[in-house]
Amino acid sequence: MKEWVTMNERYRTFILLAQYRSFTETAKHMFCSQPTVSQHIQQLEKELGCQLISRKKRQIELTTQGEIVLAYAQKMQEMEQQLRLAVKQTQQENIKLYISHYIADSFFNELFDKNNTTYQQYPYEINSFCYEDLKSSLVENHAKFAVMPIYNADTIVHQSFDIDILFEEEFVLVMAADHPLASRKIIYARDLKNLSMLLPQSPYLGQHIKEALHKKAVPVYYIQMTNFEIIKKAVQQGMGVSFLPYKSIEDSLDKLTFKYVKGLSIKRKNGIVFNRNQILNEQEQAFCERIKKNLKMVSVR
Repeated sequence: MKEWVTMNERYRTFILLAQYRSFTETAKHMFCSQPTVSQHIQQLEKELGCQLISRKKRQIELTTQGEIVLAYAQKMQEMEQQLRLAVKQTQQENIKLYISHYIADSFFNELFDKNNTTYQQYPYEINSFCYEDLKSSLVENHAKFAVMPIYNADTIVHQSFDIDILFEEEFVLVMAADHPLASRKIIYARDLKNLSMLLPQSPYLGQHIKEALHKKAVPVYYIQMTNFEIIKKAVQQGMGVSFLPYKSIEDSLDKLTFKYVKGLSIKRKNGIVFNRNQILNEQEQAFCERIKKNLKMVSVR
């Protein structure tokens, strides 16, 4: 390796000497002594077995062999620059984002605002998953961090990872526009008695909603569905009511109605879960800091 570096320096010396046609000027640009320049040229001539330069009337000229070596030396220098660039590009890993379906869909503008130059400068990929898949990605070390809901009941996440809470949001009671409760100004927990309550498939969120209703001693009929989008369609068809985050229905208020239930509060925290076994690079850290700033300023009902 040492010999390769030495050869590289000699070729660089020769390229500069061919440019300035002066040992003195070449030494100035290399920040070395004139004898060092002469030594580099002599060593290069010895290794190649030919004369590279000649002196005529105090003027340095390249020999025919020197012209050939110069052309190859310049190509070698260009290839070295290309090599360094290629290596540098491979070191810039993609910013791999693991985000819950809900956050990616409802807070896309906050995640990828136009002022965030991080994702504009570096390659990135978005992986949108449900809660359990995000958790598995962290546990299996596929994800360095994940933007996802936070549930106090999930002890594995709290014990195994570092968590930075971004925001907390309250779930609202969602119903069809023609539902009997839609015209009520005030709704109490007892008004939900014996209604069909549509729950998302997420076990932690489903349990979270059940516990809140259980504390109020409200008997309802639970119907499990895949996700928020399916639940919204079912609510529109009059199949039941549901507690959903306001952001998930914001674009459907022409078809749905939401209400707050007096004395009943269902809230969920969302944050960044960091894998302790993974180290974030500079670009990933910058991205996380940016979305922390954006999402912590989010005003949710």
